[in-house]
Amino acid sequence: MPKYNLSSTQLDEVIEQFVELQVDNLDTKTMVAWISDLLTNDYDKLTFSELKERIDCYDEDLFDELVDNVTQQYPKQDVNNSTHTYSLNVNESISFPVHKK
Repeated sequence: MPKYNLSSTQLDEVIEQFVELQVDNLDTKTMVAWISDLLTNDYDKLTFSELKERIDCYDEDLFDELVDNVTQQYPKQDVNNSTHTYSLNVNESISFPVHKK
C-alpha cells in the first residue's frame, strides 16, 4: 500500500470531497434516516434541562405537548389501520372504518 503524506488541510479536502460524493448519491429516504439517527444521537447526550431548552427554542409550547403525548393514558392509534377505536365508557367501545382522502 502506498504511503500518503498529506497535510491536515489536504486530508480535510479529501474528507470534504468524499462527503460531497456521498451526499450527492443519497436518496431522500436514506437522508431522512441518516439525519434522524444523527439528531437522535445528539439529543440522547443532552441533559433533561438541555433537551427542554432545545425544544423550547424550537417552539415554546412543544415540550409540554410532547410530554403529554408520551404520558397519556390512551394507547397510540395505528395510523395505517383503516379502523379506529374510540372509548365510550369502561369496557365499551365503538369501531368504524375511516375513509382516507
